[in-house]
Amino acid sequence: MLQVRSASVLLLAVMTSGCGREAAAPPAASAAVADLKRVAVAEAAWTPEITFDGTLEPVASVQLGFDVPGRIERLVVQRGASVGAGEAVATLDDAMARAQSAQAEAAVRGAEAQLAAGEAGFLRAQSLKAAGGLSEQQFKDAEAAVLAGRAGVEQARAAALLARTHLQNHTLRAPITGTLTNGPDNAGMMVGAGTPLFLLEDLSALQIRGSVSESDTWIREGMPVTVSAGSPGSDAKVEAKVTRVIPALDPATRRLPVEVRLEGAPPGFLAHGYARATIRASEPVTVFSVPRAAIVARPDFSVVVAREGGRYERVSVEVVEERGEERLVRGHLVMGDQVVLYPPSGLGGEG
Repeated sequence: MLQVRSASVLLLAVMTSGCGREAAAPPAASAAVADLKRVAVAEAAWTPEITFDGTLEPVASVQLGFDVPGRIERLVVQRGASVGAGEAVATLDDAMARAQSAQAEAAVRGAEAQLAAGEAGFLRAQSLKAAGGLSEQQFKDAEAAVLAGRAGVEQARAAALLARTHLQNHTLRAPITGTLTNGPDNAGMMVGAGTPLFLLEDLSALQIRGSVSESDTWIREGMPVTVSAGSPGSDAKVEAKVTRVIPALDPATRRLPVEVRLEGAPPGFLAHGYARATIRASEPVTVFSVPRAAIVARPDFSVVVAREGGRYERVSVEVVEERGEERLVRGHLVMGDQVVLYPPSGLGGEG
């Protein structure tokens, strides 16, 4: 009996000793977190520079087609040729339209002659009525004939205008000055009204459209831009300017649309080719410098900041430049923040 009681006391002592060791683990973990190395963020000067790729586009591009159906009679301008605003590009067979226009003009002359006769009759009616030789009804009939004649002239003139417009629509004219970059090879084909047949592009200047991060609000219209040709083996570069910054983010990408214009269509740059635009700010801005060891790269770039009361917070940042072992970043940091070097996974948030 004494042996059983001794064994029980020994077992209780072992269990009590094990529980004591498990309770001491949290202080050890807290001590490990307290031993993390931290450094203060520093301010740094950084001149913003943004690069984006895009396609060179003409400053103006118009698809052309006839407003009436018909058969192409003549191609006045061939593909690759230049054409001025208002000049003819192509014509349709207009024999029937010319006949209809001539018929409408003849109808105008007939209506005008009829009106002249009615007005002469009305003048006679006035004289006869004054002499008592014309009844009231006859006078009203003469007056109505004049009114009808005037309406007939207006109607005939409107029909003639419609016929002339229809005839003019058989000639397709360029709305802008440019180069015909696409169109039919030959005349003779039947075309429908409104069918796009030609592509007219203003190649006197080119533009490249791209987008930048919503944090790049320093970009302004008129800023200088260096544009590099994207053609394989080409080292062509040209200076350009920012012509437009759309003051709203693209709903699909949440990025800021930017447009750059190249004046004079410089050599080495072709419409619809690829290009790269680099925009550099005229003055530096203030960012923060942190050690490379403080950057957490997954899932997004961030740093872990030590807060009061032993708390840690993960703060998202944008790495804008690498300088040796230092990284220049933008984000919701302030001077005096302490960032953790080599932060363990999960510290300050999701790791």
